[in-house]
Amino acid sequence: MLAFARNWENAIASAEFSGIVGDRAHARTGGYHISREDQPGWNYSVQLPEDKRGASNWASAVDMSMNAADMRLVTSRLLASAKDPHDPRLDPVREFFGTLDGRTVTGWDCYHGRPSSSDTSHLWHVHVSFLRQHADNAAALAAVLDVILGKPATGAPPTPTPQPQPSYPAWPGRHLSYTPGRATMNGQDVRTWQQRMSARGWSIGVDGWYGPQSASVCRAFQSEKSLGVDGIVGPITWAAAWTAPVT
Repeated sequence: MLAFARNWENAIASAEFSGIVGDRAHARTGGYHISREDQPGWNYSVQLPEDKRGASNWASAVDMSMNAADMRLVTSRLLASAKDPHDPRLDPVREFFGTLDGRTVTGWDCYHGRPSSSDTSHLWHVHVSFLRQHADNAAALAAVLDVILGKPATGAPPTPTPQPQPSYPAWPGRHLSYTPGRATMNGQDVRTWQQRMSARGWSIGVDGWYGPQSASVCRAFQSEKSLGVDGIVGPITWAAAWTAPVT
């Protein structure tokens, strides 16, 4: 389980129900149970603007196993808070599924404010997914847990602490690498990184193709900046190209 699921499991450990269901079986179909960067292809869980923000390597959903009575109780609490009057503590939630009668699945799309449906596996566990920008917001997760536990609202919904935006291009979301014998990676992201390295004074072709020269420059740069030397432009190496002092 990724950090999101671990945090949630710790949060409910002392509740009257427990048990997080989370594995990598979803890697074949995608969804909020796996990170944005691990999606196998086009997927609804990475399309909303709020899902394109936040940590790219965090999962953003949990399945909570519990007995039938608790399932019905938790589902009813979530549904009551989602409908009018809407409980703002559920603003971070993308959707949830459970059952009220043990025979039919009840779900709600919190983002669009309408009922939703899913498969019958949700007759045995309650699913809650969060907009990805909130996956690492502990205060937001705790507020939703209060709804699940039946605690009344006490004030304004928690909001993430604003983070300063980086003054450099965002990491493109893929690791730039070169492997002899394999197709050479190319694209505007490669060109952007090459242009930056060239501007820093490195002798590198700016052609959008991540070949042996780019990999060699990357390794030399990583060594100079005391980064892990692997010749791969991941998020740390990418950021360092703009933030590390020029020497």
